[in-house]
Amino acid sequence: MCLYDEGIKDLGFSQLKDFIRNNFGNIKVYLIKLKKKVICTQGLIFDLIGTRTLFNKVEYSESKDACHIILTNTLFATLDEDRRPHIRASIYSFPTVISTSGIVEGPAKPRQYYLYKQKYSQLGIWDIEEAKIKKKFRDSFIDYEDKRMNEVLKGYIAQALFFYITGEPFCNQKNCRLFNAHWQEELIYTQIRIGRFCKHHRQLLKDIHLA
Repeated sequence: MCLYDEGIKDLGFSQLKDFIRNNFGNIKVYLIKLKKKVICTQGLIFDLIGTRTLFNKVEYSESKDACHIILTNTLFATLDEDRRPHIRASIYSFPTVISTSGIVEGPAKPRQYYLYKQKYSQLGIWDIEEAKIKKKFRDSFIDYEDKRMNEVLKGYIAQALFFYITGEPFCNQKNCRLFNAHWQEELIYTQIRIGRFCKHHRQLLKDIHLA
């Protein structure tokens, strides 16, 4: 498989590689550092066709049929059925794209955080109070330059690999790394506090090893 680094700060590639090999078998994992961005957006909306066009120019030729994952800090959104843009942490496709900015901005923060933000924004002092409020809730969401980001990335990479292998990246069990978290607290619980696969997906991983 191939991980394409589009400029992620402090990317712990060796940790990610060890996680992949420990869970998915002793497969070759290549890291390709991209010199130019390949993620395309139209405004904030993710442009899949434009991204694929640029990606085809940098795709690692020795691993054409492998799982390809672009790790980016570009923030992007997709349009849901309500035709409103929704920020995404990941898009599972060919290639898969995982955004660290999307991990920060996509899953919702605790409701109380938004109440504080609304209150202080109305008073015109949010810029002054933001750092204090973030510190108050620091255990409840992932932020930029967060030391926990690498651990969270493991879960998204696992989802990408399950999408590549089975076509289904998610699990409905909160005690599984494949749970599709919509709230930051869910994300932290699943990826940091639990940090493992559910019984069903552990068995699937055993089957993968035996295949």
